[in-house]
Amino acid sequence: MNISISNSEKADKFAYIFQHMKLFTEQINIMFEEERVYIQAMDSARVSIFEIDIKSTWFDKYERTEAANLCLGINASILYKILNTRDKSQELTITYDEDESDKLSIQFSSPNKAIFDKNFIIPLIDIDEQLMQIPESDSHAEIVINATNFANIINQLRLFGDTIDISCSEEQILLCSNSVDCGKMTVEIKMDDLDEFSINDGASLKLSFSLTQVHNICMYHKISKDVKIKWINDFPMQISYAIDNDLMNLRFYLAPKISDD
Repeated sequence: MNISISNSEKADKFAYIFQHMKLFTEQINIMFEEERVYIQAMDSARVSIFEIDIKSTWFDKYERTEAANLCLGINASILYKILNTRDKSQELTITYDEDESDKLSIQFSSPNKAIFDKNFIIPLIDIDEQLMQIPESDSHAEIVINATNFANIINQLRLFGDTIDISCSEEQILLCSNSVDCGKMTVEIKMDDLDEFSINDGASLKLSFSLTQVHNICMYHKISKDVKIKWINDFPMQISYAIDNDLMNLRFYLAPKISDD
């Protein structure tokens, strides 16, 4: 297998994916398939699942010699440390040799003689995780909002509690957090502030989620201008980022908090 990214902006995005992954899990299986690179994992608290889907055409070079899909177990933190040493002008190359199946090679190279080439070997690990089948469900409500603005709202709500309560109807969307010590904060999102909004006729949603988990997901706001959020009563919330005309997608599924009432 030989994969390369020569475009600097793409290489930055690729590294950014792994920068915050340790907030969810340390170890991941990366699937190198014929038409895509795919990652799926569950966080350590077992309340969220994330998927990363990068089409093979997004890479500047994507060559596979393996007949079957290739699944490589990697420590995500080590991978990010390596990617973070890349100079802006360096091309990124990832290679795997079946004759040396216990390691993955990464090289950074540049025609600029003032920038030294770098070579890394990552030890591969066995991760016993089965892929989960995530069924497609029609959402009761769906919004598309500026990713940075939404991340800022979440950061502010965290100052007042550890749970975000969401109320959504055809008339308004309210986000609320509160605690005995800090009081209560409520944010009204006006329909004019959304890039897209749809809701089932007559639907009224009330959901609660961990603000810490939502905050961790929002750490990816710099990778995409907009974020799409889907809500279904009593089902996980889906938060997704589409990058480079849907050639790269990050999707998160966060289980709701169950009321004691």
